[in-house]
Amino acid sequence: MKTQTTLAVALAAAIGLGAAIAPSLAQAQDKTHSHAEHEQAKSATAAAHAHGSHAQDAHAHDTQRHDTHAHADHHPEAAVMPIPADHVKWEPDAPLMEGMRRMREAMAGLHHHQMGHLNDTQVDQLATQVDEAAAYMFANCKLEAEPDVALHGVLARLMAGAEALHADPADPAPVADMSAALADYPRLFDDPGFSDAKTGGEHVAH
Repeated sequence: MKTQTTLAVALAAAIGLGAAIAPSLAQAQDKTHSHAEHEQAKSATAAAHAHGSHAQDAHAHDTQRHDTHAHADHHPEAAVMPIPADHVKWEPDAPLMEGMRRMREAMAGLHHHQMGHLNDTQVDQLATQVDEAAAYMFANCKLEAEPDVALHGVLARLMAGAEALHADPADPAPVADMSAALADYPRLFDDPGFSDAKTGGEHVAH
């Protein structure tokens, strides 16, 4: 009888201990599971953030190019504008002179395209330089209304050519009108150093 009583007490104690341990194990499992889920969530969030950052950077680049071209496309003076014989040249500001030298550097490289000396990657790079020079001028030039309209006409033709080169780098045809647009700049603005500036014509982007 004593043995049965002892066994009963031991069994009851074991059951009670099991009942006490079970919640602790469940809590431990829940904590382990929650910790694993938290780490997975952190990893997923970090991956999504990284992907979003790359996508945002690419979108920003595309948006800048789109905005630059849209800025010119919205102006009716994008067509070739005749320059009166008695035109009195306007005074360019410093950003305009700097921007047009950058533009001339890019065009000096694109002249090689007309001779068949550039591959598609080089043409695309030079067209991008045209875009960047135009964006610089849009952002920094401060001109009166009339010269500003004339400048927009010149830049619109240059950027239309750059857009065509991006679309089909193998076709050099757009370079001719781009060169004509660039030639209008010193006829419109009094920038004596422009014609004498080094163009870097021997330099070709690689």
